[in-house]
Amino acid sequence: MENPDSWLDTEITSRPLTALVFFRGNWCPFCQGYLRELSGAFLSDLRAAGGELIGITAQSESGAEKAHEDWGLTFPVYSDPSNSLADRFGVAITPKENTPLAKSPDEYPNGMAQPGLVILNQAGETLVHWAINPGKANHNGATDRPLPSVIWAALQSALNGDGNVTLEGPRLDPAWLKVHYPDAYSVLEAMMAGRAS
Repeated sequence: MENPDSWLDTEITSRPLTALVFFRGNWCPFCQGYLRELSGAFLSDLRAAGGELIGITAQSESGAEKAHEDWGLTFPVYSDPSNSLADRFGVAITPKENTPLAKSPDEYPNGMAQPGLVILNQAGETLVHWAINPGKANHNGATDRPLPSVIWAALQSALNGDGNVTLEGPRLDPAWLKVHYPDAYSVLEAMMAGRAS
């Protein structure tokens, strides 16, 4: 994506609400479950309010396209290997050498954007902001993402001028993934088995 900031500014002013979901890449089972879940009722409600959801990854364009296609996503997904948008919104970036694709020369030249979610109004004001702080407790950034119902409630609070926008509530964790997206959980199990051997 050339000039991501300029592109995004055009997107933001074109509609009442723009939601950005930052994700690690097409290899990440937690990202798969999370983005597929966002593609359901949350996306329908957001579009009914005149908004759009956009996926952003620092993975290559081919990786972004693979995630979009393989996961059956119904919202656009873009590659931002510069991490310009992650920087803009305070999303954590893991250095290339610490990513699962560190040995791939075409992936994450400027590091890997970790999970985050930002919802902006048409004036570009941030209504909802969440970004993972990677650590051991959240599997280096993979888990502990607020579920779509929590995000939607936070957005409603922001739109109502509540002044108390919170993202407290259920989170994505391995148990949630296993129940809701067993195919993605199987990928996680295979990854964990590979690490153990």
